[in-house]
Amino acid sequence: MRKKTRFSALCLAMLLGLGTLSGCGSEPAASVTPDSSEPSAPAVSDSAETPDGSEANTPDISKEVKLTMYLIGDRPVDNDEVFEKINERLKAEINATIDVKFMSWGEYEDKYSLIFASGEKWDMIYTADWCFYNAQATKQGFWEITQEALDTYAPMTAETIYPEAWEQAKVNGQVFMLPMNYKEITSYVYMARGDLMDKYGIKSVASLDEAEAYMDAIVANEPTLIPLDVGSDYDKLFVFDRMWEKANWESEEKVSGIGTWQAIGSVSELDDTAQVKGNYDQEQFLGVIERLKDWKDRGFWSKNAVVNTQNNTESFQAGRSALALCNANTAKSIYAQMSTEHPEWDVRVFDAQEGVPPVLNSYLANGMSIFSKSENPERALMALDYLRNDPEVNSLFCFGIEGKHWEASGDNALVSLPASSNYAYDSNCNWGVRNDANWRVVVGGIPGMEELTELWKENARSRRYQTFVFDDSSVKNEIAAITDVFNTDYKLLGLGFTDDPVADIAALREHMTAAGADIVYAEMQKQALEFLKTNGN
Repeated sequence: MRKKTRFSALCLAMLLGLGTLSGCGSEPAASVTPDSSEPSAPAVSDSAETPDGSEANTPDISKEVKLTMYLIGDRPVDNDEVFEKINERLKAEINATIDVKFMSWGEYEDKYSLIFASGEKWDMIYTADWCFYNAQATKQGFWEITQEALDTYAPMTAETIYPEAWEQAKVNGQVFMLPMNYKEITSYVYMARGDLMDKYGIKSVASLDEAEAYMDAIVANEPTLIPLDVGSDYDKLFVFDRMWEKANWESEEKVSGIGTWQAIGSVSELDDTAQVKGNYDQEQFLGVIERLKDWKDRGFWSKNAVVNTQNNTESFQAGRSALALCNANTAKSIYAQMSTEHPEWDVRVFDAQEGVPPVLNSYLANGMSIFSKSENPERALMALDYLRNDPEVNSLFCFGIEGKHWEASGDNALVSLPASSNYAYDSNCNWGVRNDANWRVVVGGIPGMEELTELWKENARSRRYQTFVFDDSSVKNEIAAITDVFNTDYKLLGLGFTDDPVADIAALREHMTAAGADIVYAEMQKQALEFLKTNGN
Protein backbone atom coordinates (compact mmCIF):
# COMPACT_ATOMS: atom_id res chain seq x y z
CA MET A 1 0.00 0.00 0.00
CA ARG A 2 1.20 3.47 -0.83
CA LYS A 3 2.05 5.65 2.13
CA LYS A 4 -0.23 8.64 2.57
CA THR A 5 2.70 10.98 3.08
CA ARG A 6 3.95 10.15 -0.38
CA PHE A 7 0.49 10.74 -1.84
CA SER A 8 0.21 14.11 -0.10
CA ALA A 9 3.60 15.15 -1.37
CA LEU A 10 2.49 14.39 -4.90
CA CYS A 11 -0.60 16.55 -4.49
CA LEU A 12 1.44 19.42 -3.07
CA ALA A 13 3.98 19.19 -5.84
CA MET A 14 1.33 19.35 -8.49
CA LEU A 15 -0.43 22.22 -6.77
CA LEU A 16 2.74 24.26 -6.66
CA GLY A 17 2.79 24.12 -10.44
CA LEU A 18 -0.66 25.68 -10.71
CA GLY A 19 -1.11 29.30 -11.64
CA THR A 20 -4.68 30.39 -11.11
CA LEU A 21 -8.06 28.80 -11.62
CA SER A 22 -8.99 31.04 -14.50
CA GLY A 23 -5.73 30.92 -16.39
CA CYS A 24 -3.50 33.73 -15.11
CA GLY A 25 -0.65 31.35 -14.40
CA SER A 26 2.92 31.16 -15.59
CA GLU A 27 3.65 31.82 -19.23
CA PRO A 28 4.05 28.80 -21.53
CA ALA A 29 7.62 27.76 -22.18
CA ALA A 30 8.72 28.87 -25.61
CA SER A 31 10.99 26.92 -27.93
CA VAL A 32 11.74 30.16 -29.77
CA THR A 33 11.38 33.58 -28.20
CA PRO A 34 8.94 35.64 -30.29
CA ASP A 35 10.09 39.01 -31.57
CA SER A 36 6.73 40.52 -30.72
CA SER A 37 3.98 40.02 -28.20
CA GLU A 38 1.54 39.74 -31.11
CA PRO A 39 1.26 36.33 -32.83
CA SER A 40 2.54 36.26 -36.35
CA ALA A 41 1.17 34.61 -39.44
CA PRO A 42 2.69 31.26 -40.47
CA ALA A 43 6.33 31.99 -41.00
CA VAL A 44 8.01 31.89 -44.39
CA SER A 45 10.90 29.49 -44.46
CA ASP A 46 14.44 30.70 -45.07
CA SER A 47 15.16 27.64 -47.19
CA ALA A 48 16.15 27.87 -50.85
CA GLU A 49 13.67 28.14 -53.69
CA THR A 50 12.43 24.97 -55.38
CA PRO A 51 12.74 24.50 -59.20
CA ASP A 52 9.25 25.97 -59.75
CA GLY A 53 10.23 29.14 -57.92
CA SER A 54 8.27 28.52 -54.74
CA GLU A 55 10.00 28.45 -51.40
CA ALA A 56 10.58 25.07 -49.75
CA ASN A 57 8.69 24.28 -46.52
CA THR A 58 6.48 27.33 -46.94
CA PRO A 59 2.77 26.63 -46.43
CA ASP A 60 0.95 26.81 -49.75
CA ILE A 61 -2.25 28.82 -49.20
CA SER A 62 -2.88 29.72 -52.83
CA LYS A 63 -6.04 27.58 -52.96
CA GLU A 64 -8.98 28.74 -50.87
CA VAL A 65 -10.40 25.95 -48.68
CA LYS A 66 -13.51 25.56 -46.55
CA LEU A 67 -12.90 23.53 -43.43
CA THR A 68 -15.57 21.70 -41.44
CA MET A 69 -15.27 21.61 -37.66
CA TYR A 70 -17.34 19.50 -35.26
CA LEU A 71 -18.11 20.75 -31.75
CA ILE A 72 -20.17 19.32 -28.90
CA GLY A 73 -23.27 20.96 -27.43
CA ASP A 74 -26.05 23.14 -28.76
CA ARG A 75 -25.36 25.78 -31.41
CA PRO A 76 -25.43 29.29 -29.87
CA VAL A 77 -27.93 31.65 -31.47
CA ASP A 78 -25.17 34.03 -32.60
CA ASN A 79 -22.66 31.35 -33.60
CA ASP A 80 -22.86 32.13 -37.33
CA GLU A 81 -22.38 35.84 -36.69
CA VAL A 82 -19.32 35.17 -34.53
CA PHE A 83 -17.78 32.82 -37.07
CA GLU A 84 -18.43 35.26 -39.87
CA LYS A 85 -15.93 37.55 -38.13
CA ILE A 86 -13.55 34.69 -37.38
CA ASN A 87 -13.69 33.64 -41.01
CA GLU A 88 -12.92 37.15 -42.23
CA ARG A 89 -9.66 36.97 -40.30
CA LEU A 90 -8.85 33.39 -41.35
CA LYS A 91 -9.57 34.16 -45.00
CA ALA A 92 -7.16 37.09 -44.90
CA GLU A 93 -4.42 35.19 -43.06
CA ILE A 94 -4.56 31.58 -44.33
CA ASN A 95 -7.11 31.69 -47.18
CA ALA A 96 -9.48 29.36 -45.32
CA THR A 97 -12.88 29.52 -43.65
CA ILE A 98 -14.62 27.23 -41.14
CA ASP A 99 -18.10 25.72 -41.25
CA VAL A 100 -19.13 24.69 -37.73
CA LYS A 101 -21.32 21.70 -36.98
CA PHE A 102 -22.56 20.71 -33.52
CA MET A 103 -23.34 17.37 -31.92
CA SER A 104 -25.80 17.92 -29.09
CA TRP A 105 -25.12 16.60 -25.60
CA GLY A 106 -27.91 14.11 -26.13
CA GLU A 107 -26.38 12.58 -29.27
CA TYR A 108 -22.61 12.99 -29.15
CA GLU A 109 -21.82 9.67 -27.45
CA ASP A 110 -23.47 7.76 -30.31
CA LYS A 111 -22.69 10.13 -33.16
CA TYR A 112 -19.03 10.86 -32.37
CA SER A 113 -17.63 7.55 -33.58
CA LEU A 114 -20.09 7.30 -36.47
CA ILE A 115 -18.89 10.42 -38.30
CA PHE A 116 -15.42 8.86 -38.64
CA ALA A 117 -16.87 6.03 -40.73
CA SER A 118 -19.66 7.95 -42.43
CA GLY A 119 -17.74 8.97 -45.54
CA GLU A 120 -18.54 12.61 -44.79
CA LYS A 121 -15.82 15.13 -45.57
CA TRP A 122 -14.77 17.07 -42.49
CA ASP A 123 -11.55 18.32 -40.92
CA MET A 124 -11.46 19.20 -37.21
CA ILE A 125 -13.19 18.02 -34.06
CA TYR A 126 -13.30 18.67 -30.34
CA THR A 127 -11.82 15.84 -28.31
CA ALA A 128 -10.63 15.14 -24.77
CA ASP A 129 -9.45 12.37 -22.47
CA TRP A 130 -13.14 11.88 -21.60
CA CYS A 131 -14.32 12.40 -25.18
CA PHE A 132 -12.85 9.56 -27.25
CA TYR A 133 -9.34 10.96 -27.75
CA ASN A 134 -7.49 7.73 -27.06
CA ALA A 135 -10.11 5.57 -28.78
CA GLN A 136 -9.77 7.46 -32.06
CA ALA A 137 -6.01 8.00 -31.77
CA THR A 138 -5.36 4.26 -31.46
CA LYS A 139 -7.49 3.35 -34.47
CA GLN A 140 -6.09 5.98 -36.83
CA GLY A 141 -9.08 8.31 -36.58
CA PHE A 142 -6.87 11.37 -36.08
CA TRP A 143 -4.11 12.89 -38.18
CA GLU A 144 -0.71 12.76 -36.49
CA ILE A 145 0.67 16.17 -35.52
CA THR A 146 4.44 15.93 -35.76
CA GLN A 147 6.88 18.47 -34.40
CA GLU A 148 7.80 19.34 -37.97
CA ALA A 149 4.15 19.95 -38.86
CA LEU A 150 3.74 22.06 -35.74
CA ASP A 151 6.77 24.18 -36.61
CA THR A 152 5.67 24.63 -40.23
CA TYR A 153 1.90 25.09 -39.98
CA ALA A 154 1.34 26.17 -36.39
CA PRO A 155 4.31 28.33 -35.42
CA MET A 156 2.39 30.28 -32.75
CA THR A 157 1.48 27.00 -31.04
CA ALA A 158 5.03 25.68 -31.43
CA GLU A 159 6.30 28.73 -29.54
CA THR A 160 3.72 28.75 -26.76
CA ILE A 161 2.42 25.25 -26.07
CA TYR A 162 3.13 23.99 -22.57
CA PRO A 163 5.81 21.26 -22.97
CA GLU A 164 3.99 19.05 -20.47
CA ALA A 165 0.79 19.38 -22.51
CA TRP A 166 2.60 18.16 -25.63
CA GLU A 167 3.96 15.20 -23.68
CA GLN A 168 0.56 14.34 -22.21
CA ALA A 169 -0.98 14.24 -25.68
CA LYS A 170 1.32 11.42 -26.84
CA VAL A 171 -0.25 8.03 -27.55
CA ASN A 172 2.41 5.43 -28.21
CA GLY A 173 4.85 8.28 -28.78
CA GLN A 174 2.67 10.11 -31.31
CA VAL A 175 0.60 13.27 -30.89
CA PHE A 176 -2.92 13.48 -32.32
CA MET A 177 -4.31 16.47 -30.44
CA LEU A 178 -3.55 20.09 -29.71
CA PRO A 179 -4.45 20.18 -26.00
CA MET A 180 -5.80 23.32 -24.40
CA ASN A 181 -3.08 25.74 -23.31
CA TYR A 182 -4.89 26.41 -20.06
CA LYS A 183 -4.38 25.40 -16.44
CA GLU A 184 -7.80 24.23 -15.31
CA ILE A 185 -9.38 23.18 -12.06
CA THR A 186 -12.68 21.32 -12.23
CA SER A 187 -14.95 22.27 -9.34
CA TYR A 188 -18.71 22.03 -8.99
CA VAL A 189 -21.38 24.32 -7.58
CA TYR A 190 -25.09 24.30 -6.86
CA MET A 191 -27.19 27.15 -8.26
CA ALA A 192 -30.42 27.72 -6.33
CA ARG A 193 -33.36 30.10 -6.47
CA GLY A 194 -32.82 32.51 -3.59
CA ASP A 195 -36.44 33.60 -3.66
CA LEU A 196 -37.55 30.02 -3.03
CA MET A 197 -34.90 29.47 -0.36
CA ASP A 198 -36.22 32.47 1.58
CA LYS A 199 -39.82 31.37 1.05
CA TYR A 200 -39.18 28.00 2.69
CA GLY A 201 -36.57 28.96 5.24
CA ILE A 202 -33.60 27.32 3.53
CA LYS A 203 -30.35 28.99 4.61
CA SER A 204 -27.80 27.15 2.49
CA VAL A 205 -27.44 24.60 -0.31
CA ALA A 206 -23.80 23.65 0.11
CA SER A 207 -24.00 19.89 0.75
CA LEU A 208 -25.93 16.83 -0.32
CA ASP A 209 -27.96 17.02 2.88
CA GLU A 210 -28.79 20.70 2.35
CA ALA A 211 -29.64 20.11 -1.31
CA GLU A 212 -31.94 17.31 -0.17
CA ALA A 213 -33.77 19.59 2.27
CA TYR A 214 -34.18 22.28 -0.40
CA MET A 215 -35.52 19.81 -2.96
CA ASP A 216 -37.91 18.32 -0.39
CA ALA A 217 -39.38 21.81 0.04
CA ILE A 218 -39.78 22.20 -3.70
CA VAL A 219 -41.53 18.82 -4.06
CA ALA A 220 -43.92 19.68 -1.22
CA ASN A 221 -44.76 23.21 -2.29
CA GLU A 222 -43.95 23.86 -5.96
CA PRO A 223 -45.75 21.26 -8.10
CA THR A 224 -44.93 23.07 -11.36
CA LEU A 225 -41.18 22.83 -10.76
CA ILE A 226 -38.82 19.88 -11.08
CA PRO A 227 -36.32 20.20 -8.21
CA LEU A 228 -33.27 19.13 -10.28
CA ASP A 229 -33.98 18.37 -13.93
CA VAL A 230 -31.03 16.15 -14.89
CA GLY A 231 -31.31 14.30 -18.14
CA SER A 232 -29.04 14.71 -21.14
CA ASP A 233 -26.05 12.46 -21.64
CA TYR A 234 -23.95 15.41 -20.52
CA ASP A 235 -25.30 15.45 -16.97
CA LYS A 236 -27.10 12.14 -16.40
CA LEU A 237 -24.38 11.15 -13.92
CA PHE A 238 -23.71 14.55 -12.31
CA VAL A 239 -25.52 13.72 -9.06
CA PHE A 240 -23.99 10.24 -8.99
CA ASP A 241 -20.55 11.79 -9.44
CA ARG A 242 -20.98 14.15 -6.48
CA MET A 243 -22.07 11.29 -4.21
CA TRP A 244 -19.44 8.92 -5.59
CA GLU A 245 -16.58 11.42 -5.29
CA LYS A 246 -17.54 12.25 -1.70
CA ALA A 247 -17.85 8.60 -0.66
CA ASN A 248 -14.50 7.68 -2.18
CA TRP A 249 -12.63 10.71 -0.84
CA GLU A 250 -13.85 9.92 2.65
CA SER A 251 -12.82 6.26 2.32
CA GLU A 252 -9.44 4.94 3.44
CA GLU A 253 -8.44 3.85 -0.05
CA LYS A 254 -8.98 7.11 -2.00
CA VAL A 255 -10.59 5.34 -4.94
CA SER A 256 -10.62 7.19 -8.27
CA GLY A 257 -11.43 6.44 -11.88
CA ILE A 258 -8.87 5.13 -14.33
CA GLY A 259 -8.86 4.73 -18.10
CA THR A 260 -11.76 5.35 -20.43
CA TRP A 261 -14.62 6.51 -18.24
CA GLN A 262 -17.17 4.39 -20.13
CA ALA A 263 -15.23 1.34 -18.91
CA ILE A 264 -16.32 2.11 -15.31
CA GLY A 265 -12.87 1.21 -13.94
CA SER A 266 -11.45 2.46 -10.66
CA VAL A 267 -8.39 1.93 -8.48
CA SER A 268 -7.14 2.95 -5.07
CA GLU A 269 -4.61 5.75 -5.44
CA LEU A 270 -2.72 4.26 -2.48
CA ASP A 271 -2.36 0.81 -4.07
CA ASP A 272 1.03 0.33 -5.70
CA THR A 273 -0.21 -2.88 -7.34
CA ALA A 274 -2.78 -0.82 -9.28
CA GLN A 275 -5.56 -3.38 -8.94
CA VAL A 276 -8.38 -2.17 -11.19
CA LYS A 277 -11.98 -2.96 -10.30
CA GLY A 278 -15.33 -2.06 -11.72
CA ASN A 279 -17.00 0.72 -9.74
CA TYR A 280 -19.71 -1.80 -8.91
CA ASP A 281 -17.14 -3.84 -6.95
CA GLN A 282 -16.06 -0.92 -4.75
CA GLU A 283 -17.67 -1.04 -1.32
CA GLN A 284 -19.03 2.53 -1.59
CA PHE A 285 -21.08 1.81 -4.72
CA LEU A 286 -24.15 0.24 -3.09
CA GLY A 287 -24.64 3.11 -0.63
CA VAL A 288 -24.46 5.67 -3.43
CA ILE A 289 -27.01 3.82 -5.56
CA GLU A 290 -29.35 3.44 -2.58
CA ARG A 291 -29.29 7.19 -1.96
CA LEU A 292 -29.85 7.92 -5.65
CA LYS A 293 -32.86 5.60 -5.60
CA ASP A 294 -34.19 7.46 -2.56
CA TRP A 295 -33.81 10.84 -4.31
CA LYS A 296 -35.48 9.54 -7.45
CA ASP A 297 -38.34 8.02 -5.44
CA ARG A 298 -38.88 11.35 -3.67
CA GLY A 299 -39.37 13.06 -7.01
CA PHE A 300 -36.17 15.09 -7.10
CA TRP A 301 -35.92 14.61 -10.88
CA SER A 302 -38.30 13.65 -13.62
CA LYS A 303 -39.51 10.11 -14.24
CA ASN A 304 -38.46 10.81 -17.83
CA ALA A 305 -34.87 11.69 -16.89
CA VAL A 306 -33.51 8.72 -18.82
CA VAL A 307 -34.82 10.10 -22.12
CA ASN A 308 -34.60 13.82 -21.29
CA THR A 309 -32.29 15.48 -23.84
CA GLN A 310 -32.07 18.84 -22.08
CA ASN A 311 -29.34 19.36 -19.50
CA ASN A 312 -30.14 20.59 -16.01
CA THR A 313 -28.73 24.10 -16.43
CA GLU A 314 -30.92 24.75 -19.48
CA SER A 315 -33.98 23.69 -17.49
CA PHE A 316 -32.93 25.95 -14.60
CA GLN A 317 -32.51 28.92 -16.92
CA ALA A 318 -35.91 28.26 -18.47
CA GLY A 319 -37.59 28.36 -15.06
CA ARG A 320 -38.62 24.69 -15.10
CA SER A 321 -36.43 23.63 -12.19
CA ALA A 322 -35.29 25.04 -8.85
CA LEU A 323 -31.72 23.76 -8.63
CA ALA A 324 -28.80 23.34 -11.01
CA LEU A 325 -25.56 21.42 -10.62
CA CYS A 326 -22.68 22.42 -12.88
CA ASN A 327 -19.00 23.29 -13.02
CA ALA A 328 -17.87 26.71 -11.84
CA ASN A 329 -17.15 28.13 -15.32
CA THR A 330 -20.64 27.26 -16.52
CA ALA A 331 -22.10 28.83 -13.38
CA LYS A 332 -20.36 32.13 -14.09
CA SER A 333 -22.04 32.42 -17.47
CA ILE A 334 -25.47 31.37 -16.19
CA TYR A 335 -25.30 33.69 -13.18
CA ALA A 336 -24.55 36.72 -15.34
CA GLN A 337 -27.43 35.87 -17.67
CA MET A 338 -29.97 35.09 -14.94
CA SER A 339 -29.07 38.20 -12.95
CA THR A 340 -30.09 40.23 -15.99
CA GLU A 341 -33.09 38.24 -17.16
CA HIS A 342 -34.57 37.19 -13.80
CA PRO A 343 -33.23 39.36 -10.97
CA GLU A 344 -36.34 38.43 -8.96
CA TRP A 345 -35.02 34.85 -8.68
CA ASP A 346 -32.03 36.07 -6.64
CA VAL A 347 -29.88 33.22 -7.94
CA ARG A 348 -27.37 32.01 -5.33
CA VAL A 349 -24.30 29.85 -5.87
CA PHE A 350 -22.89 27.35 -3.36
CA ASP A 351 -19.81 25.15 -3.28
CA ALA A 352 -20.82 21.59 -4.20
CA GLN A 353 -17.41 20.03 -3.50
CA GLU A 354 -18.36 19.31 0.12
CA GLY A 355 -14.76 18.86 1.22
CA VAL A 356 -13.68 16.88 -1.83
CA PRO A 357 -10.58 18.56 -3.32
CA PRO A 358 -11.17 19.92 -6.83
CA VAL A 359 -9.27 18.16 -9.59
CA LEU A 360 -6.25 19.66 -11.32
CA ASN A 361 -7.10 18.59 -14.85
CA SER A 362 -4.63 17.26 -17.33
CA TYR A 363 -4.30 19.37 -20.46
CA LEU A 364 -6.13 16.57 -22.27
CA ALA A 365 -9.36 17.53 -20.51
CA ASN A 366 -10.00 19.66 -23.62
CA GLY A 367 -8.40 19.73 -27.04
CA MET A 368 -8.81 19.78 -30.81
CA SER A 369 -7.84 17.11 -33.34
CA ILE A 370 -7.73 16.77 -37.11
CA PHE A 371 -9.52 14.01 -39.00
CA SER A 372 -7.10 11.46 -40.50
CA LYS A 373 -9.03 11.63 -43.79
CA SER A 374 -9.14 15.40 -43.97
CA GLU A 375 -8.34 16.64 -47.46
CA ASN A 376 -6.59 19.69 -45.99
CA PRO A 377 -4.95 18.65 -42.69
CA GLU A 378 -2.19 21.22 -42.93
CA ARG A 379 -4.65 24.07 -43.44
CA ALA A 380 -6.74 22.71 -40.57
CA LEU A 381 -3.65 22.87 -38.36
CA MET A 382 -3.06 26.46 -39.47
CA ALA A 383 -6.66 27.31 -38.57
CA LEU A 384 -6.30 25.75 -35.13
CA ASP A 385 -3.12 27.77 -34.66
CA TYR A 386 -5.16 30.97 -35.07
CA LEU A 387 -8.15 29.77 -33.07
CA ARG A 388 -5.99 29.11 -30.03
CA ASN A 389 -3.34 31.85 -30.28
CA ASP A 390 -4.47 34.91 -32.21
CA PRO A 391 -5.94 37.30 -29.59
CA GLU A 392 -8.75 38.52 -31.85
CA VAL A 393 -9.78 35.09 -33.14
CA ASN A 394 -9.40 33.36 -29.79
CA SER A 395 -11.47 35.99 -27.99
CA LEU A 396 -14.20 35.80 -30.62
CA PHE A 397 -14.43 32.03 -30.25
CA CYS A 398 -14.31 32.06 -26.44
CA PHE A 399 -16.33 35.16 -25.56
CA GLY A 400 -18.15 36.34 -28.69
CA ILE A 401 -18.11 39.76 -30.33
CA GLU A 402 -16.57 42.57 -28.31
CA GLY A 403 -19.07 45.39 -27.92
CA LYS A 404 -22.03 43.09 -28.43
CA HIS A 405 -21.55 40.07 -26.16
CA TRP A 406 -18.86 41.48 -23.89
CA GLU A 407 -16.67 44.47 -23.21
CA ALA A 408 -13.13 44.50 -21.88
CA SER A 409 -12.31 45.36 -18.29
CA GLY A 410 -8.56 45.76 -18.10
CA ASP A 411 -6.24 43.24 -19.70
CA ASN A 412 -7.58 40.05 -18.11
CA ALA A 413 -11.29 40.56 -17.46
CA LEU A 414 -14.58 41.27 -19.22
CA VAL A 415 -18.11 42.39 -18.48
CA SER A 416 -20.90 40.31 -20.03
CA LEU A 417 -23.44 42.34 -22.00
CA PRO A 418 -27.15 41.48 -22.34
CA ALA A 419 -26.65 39.97 -25.80
CA SER A 420 -24.32 37.36 -24.25
CA SER A 421 -27.44 35.24 -23.73
CA ASN A 422 -27.09 34.40 -27.43
CA TYR A 423 -23.38 33.60 -27.16
CA ALA A 424 -22.63 32.86 -23.55
CA TYR A 425 -19.21 33.20 -21.98
CA ASP A 426 -17.12 30.05 -22.47
CA SER A 427 -20.11 27.87 -23.29
CA ASN A 428 -19.91 27.01 -26.98
CA CYS A 429 -17.34 24.19 -26.88
CA ASN A 430 -14.41 26.57 -27.33
CA TRP A 431 -12.70 24.71 -24.49
CA GLY A 432 -10.20 22.98 -26.76
CA VAL A 433 -8.62 26.33 -27.69
CA ARG A 434 -8.59 27.91 -24.22
CA ASN A 435 -5.33 29.76 -23.80
CA ASP A 436 -3.95 31.29 -20.61
CA ALA A 437 -2.36 34.08 -22.65
CA ASN A 438 -5.76 35.41 -23.82
CA TRP A 439 -8.12 34.29 -21.07
CA ARG A 440 -10.46 36.79 -19.40
CA VAL A 441 -12.50 36.37 -16.23
CA VAL A 442 -15.97 37.82 -15.73
CA VAL A 443 -16.21 41.02 -13.67
CA GLY A 444 -19.15 41.61 -11.38
CA GLY A 445 -19.95 37.95 -11.23
CA ILE A 446 -20.94 35.56 -8.48
CA PRO A 447 -20.64 37.06 -4.98
CA GLY A 448 -17.93 35.32 -2.97
CA MET A 449 -16.51 33.51 -6.01
CA GLU A 450 -13.03 34.94 -5.52
CA GLU A 451 -12.85 33.57 -1.98
CA LEU A 452 -14.26 30.25 -3.15
CA THR A 453 -11.73 30.09 -5.95
CA GLU A 454 -8.88 30.67 -3.51
CA LEU A 455 -10.19 27.82 -1.35
CA TRP A 456 -10.32 25.51 -4.35
CA LYS A 457 -6.79 26.48 -5.36
CA GLU A 458 -5.51 25.74 -1.87
CA ASN A 459 -7.13 22.31 -1.83
CA ALA A 460 -6.82 21.27 -5.48
CA ARG A 461 -4.96 18.09 -6.27
CA SER A 462 -3.89 16.01 -9.23
CA ARG A 463 -4.97 12.42 -9.09
CA ARG A 464 -2.34 9.75 -9.30
CA TYR A 465 -3.53 8.58 -12.72
CA GLN A 466 -4.47 12.04 -13.99
CA THR A 467 -2.25 11.79 -17.07
CA PHE A 468 -2.63 8.05 -17.62
CA VAL A 469 -3.82 7.35 -21.16
CA PHE A 470 -5.21 3.87 -21.69
CA ASP A 471 -4.29 2.16 -24.96
CA ASP A 472 -7.38 0.12 -25.77
CA SER A 473 -6.10 -1.22 -29.11
CA SER A 474 -5.97 -4.83 -27.81
CA VAL A 475 -9.43 -4.72 -26.23
CA LYS A 476 -11.50 -2.68 -28.68
CA ASN A 477 -14.28 -5.27 -28.96
CA GLU A 478 -14.56 -5.51 -25.19
CA ILE A 479 -14.64 -1.71 -24.82
CA ALA A 480 -17.44 -1.49 -27.38
CA ALA A 481 -19.48 -4.10 -25.51
CA ILE A 482 -18.80 -2.43 -22.15
CA THR A 483 -19.89 0.94 -23.53
CA ASP A 484 -23.26 -0.56 -24.35
CA VAL A 485 -23.62 -1.67 -20.72
CA PHE A 486 -22.48 1.76 -19.55
CA ASN A 487 -25.17 3.47 -21.63
CA THR A 488 -27.93 1.20 -20.31
CA ASP A 489 -27.51 -0.55 -16.95
CA TYR A 490 -24.99 1.87 -15.48
CA LYS A 491 -26.80 5.09 -16.39
CA LEU A 492 -30.10 3.72 -15.09
CA LEU A 493 -28.47 2.98 -11.74
CA GLY A 494 -26.74 6.36 -11.81
CA LEU A 495 -30.15 8.03 -11.91
CA GLY A 496 -31.57 5.79 -9.18
CA PHE A 497 -33.89 3.86 -11.49
CA THR A 498 -33.88 0.57 -9.62
CA ASP A 499 -36.36 -1.30 -7.46
CA ASP A 500 -33.69 -3.56 -5.99
CA PRO A 501 -30.19 -2.01 -5.89
CA VAL A 502 -28.47 -5.21 -4.73
CA ALA A 503 -30.01 -7.31 -7.49
CA ASP A 504 -29.46 -4.70 -10.19
CA ILE A 505 -25.83 -4.17 -9.21
CA ALA A 506 -25.37 -7.93 -9.46
CA ALA A 507 -26.94 -7.82 -12.93
CA LEU A 508 -24.62 -4.96 -13.91
CA ARG A 509 -21.63 -7.02 -12.75
CA GLU A 510 -22.85 -10.01 -14.74
CA HIS A 511 -23.32 -7.96 -17.89
CA MET A 512 -19.93 -6.28 -17.50
CA THR A 513 -18.21 -9.64 -17.06
CA ALA A 514 -19.96 -11.01 -20.14
CA ALA A 515 -18.80 -7.92 -22.06
CA GLY A 516 -15.17 -8.65 -21.16
CA ALA A 517 -14.63 -6.25 -18.25
CA ASP A 518 -12.17 -8.57 -16.50
CA ILE A 519 -9.99 -8.65 -19.62
CA VAL A 520 -10.09 -4.84 -19.89
CA TYR A 521 -9.29 -4.31 -16.21
CA ALA A 522 -6.33 -6.69 -16.42
CA GLU A 523 -4.98 -4.72 -19.38
CA MET A 524 -5.57 -1.45 -17.50
CA GLN A 525 -3.64 -2.78 -14.52
CA LYS A 526 -0.75 -3.85 -16.76
CA GLN A 527 -0.54 -0.42 -18.35
CA ALA A 528 -1.05 1.37 -15.03
CA LEU A 529 1.93 -0.42 -13.53
CA GLU A 530 4.05 0.61 -16.50
CA PHE A 531 2.75 4.17 -16.12
CA LEU A 532 3.76 4.21 -12.44
CA LYS A 533 7.20 2.88 -13.32
CA THR A 534 7.73 5.37 -16.14
CA ASN A 535 6.45 8.36 -14.19
CA GLY A 536 8.26 7.59 -10.96
CA ASN A 537 5.05 7.11 -9.01
